Amino acid sequence: MLVVTLGESTFPAKDQETVGGGFLEAPLRRAPGIKTPPEEVDVTFKDGLESNMALPSTGDEAMKRLLGCKGKDPYSILGVTPYCPDDDIKRYYKRQAFLVHPDKNNQPGAEEAFKILVHAFELIGEPERRKAYDRRVAETQQVEQAWSELSDLLSQLHQKMEYAANTIRCTNCGKRHRRVNVDRPCYAARECAQCKIRHAAREGDIWAESSMFGFLWHYFACMDGAVYDITEWAACQAENLRHLRANTHNVQYRIVLGKQQAQQSSSWHHRHRPSQKFVEHNIPP
Repeated sequence: MLVVTLGESTFPAKDQETVGGGFLEAPLRRAPGIKTPPEEVDVTFKDGLESNMALPSTGDEAMKRLLGCKGKDPYSILGVTPYCPDDDIKRYYKRQAFLVHPDKNNQPGAEEAFKILVHAFELIGEPERRKAYDRRVAETQQVEQAWSELSDLLSQLHQKMEYAANTIRCTNCGKRHRRVNVDRPCYAARECAQCKIRHAAREGDIWAESSMFGFLWHYFACMDGAVYDITEWAACQAENLRHLRANTHNVQYRIVLGKQQAQQSSSWHHRHRPSQKFVEHNIPP
């Protein structure tokens, strides 16, 4: 039996490699001539406005627009940008309040539109309330961004772990090769041409199976209590696996951990005939 040693582990399960690494999506532009005060909070609003809208001229126009803004941020409801002067907020509020006030506008929906407008003005109509609102929005966005970054990090880490758990490092090319889980139990894993059945496989066993009149070969291994197709890795180990025959009754090669090599080698020499070979093939974890 030939033994292929894979260093400290058959795959880097404990690899130390780490990974590190409605609103508008683009930042809103400030109105010309308006500067950002040092204490102002920089906030980006989805579905927000890049410039102040044209004020509506009729009650019907104002009412329909306000009803369509239900659920949006107060800047969008009032029709101004988050960077507009405080005077613009008051001017836009007064003009639209006049057009949709229930005492002036008897159309169905005017009262609801007026409530939407008043609520928006209550949030940002006064400078202190506006600063407090902007601060809350900025804090919420920071939390959302932190959670998004954490989610991306965990996703990348999961991909790294999945990749590490299903690859084998190769000393010939220095890369990692895939191992693909095969849906067959360890107690009926190895195809035997002599017995016409599948024999059981032990941890570390490597074997080959052929089809298409011997033209197509697949290599398998019993690792971590499961059967894996390691054909990609075996293709790089042609020299070390040159004596392996397909569909044999007995196991010819085994994978052992690097730290078990000395013990395995010593016990092997006591159990096997001197004519058989022992192949040492170290693969770092």
